[in-house]
Amino acid sequence: MWKIFFCSSVATFVLNILSCLKKGEDVVVTNAGLIKFGSYDQSPYELRDFPWFMVLGVCGGLLGSFFNFINQEMNVLRRIYLTHPWKKVVETIVLTSVTAMLIFYAPKVTSGSCEKVENSDDVLEAEFIKYTCPEGEYNPLATLLLNPEGTTIKAFLNKKAIFEYNPLLLHFLIWYLLTIVTYGTAVPAGLFLPGILIGCSLGRMMSLFIETNIDAQPKPATYAIIGAAAVLGGYSRLSFSLAVIMLETTENVNLFLPIIFALFISFAVGRLFNRSLYAASLRFKSVPFLNENTPGFNAHLMAQNLMSSTLVTLRKKASVQ
Repeated sequence: MWKIFFCSSVATFVLNILSCLKKGEDVVVTNAGLIKFGSYDQSPYELRDFPWFMVLGVCGGLLGSFFNFINQEMNVLRRIYLTHPWKKVVETIVLTSVTAMLIFYAPKVTSGSCEKVENSDDVLEAEFIKYTCPEGEYNPLATLLLNPEGTTIKAFLNKKAIFEYNPLLLHFLIWYLLTIVTYGTAVPAGLFLPGILIGCSLGRMMSLFIETNIDAQPKPATYAIIGAAAVLGGYSRLSFSLAVIMLETTENVNLFLPIIFALFISFAVGRLFNRSLYAASLRFKSVPFLNENTPGFNAHLMAQNLMSSTLVTLRKKASVQ
């Protein structure tokens, strides 16, 4: 643990310096918010938003449980059919090709919904992708898909950015389906940023639905971060650690209550159907792992306590002798 703490501290120190050098600023080591994804108002939500946060939590739990179920079934198929290393390499190449083609050609579906380019510093913290749009306009879906993940997340969490249903829905489906299929291949693959992207799309669609169908003015950036927390909690089943991580990315303590609210609803809904994706992966890989749901866990605790008490007794007898 102390080694992890030391390495994290050194990494943060070096990252502060490199970040200042890249921006051409004076070197400081107190730069906070290196992983800040968005900017928020001091009052990012109202009391009437909580029922919608609950809906996001339920949706995140359902999506997460479905994610876990399909991914586990796909990993079973991988174990049956991908019995040689060359087959795993072929699978990776095929998935990479399909992903690249889908991300590149999907914006053609929304080629007719071009938006005019405005001041990118005030509206969107991402590069506007023209794609097939006329000069001076950009394709919203291409802008979401062809920018780096971190930049796209900043765009989602920008309170001034505006997105329509079609780009949001297609972005959600592409990332959700591809992440389900990809996680488990023979390459290092993360789940945190994809989960945020999926959840941000879901939250943005929810805020757009409220804005267009109900007489209310929700904060889209708030719904995006709540959606991200709900989806991540739905398949990872992390609780307090995930809440702290999401809060750290926003640097707004006012969001703590809705994040916890949606996160625990998502956690509870997901637990009704299956286990955490991480726990299922450990079990699938036959990695020894004990938790409160593992058969024989209580017996293990009893044996451990018995052994500890026996050692204490033996030590007392040895000291007396």
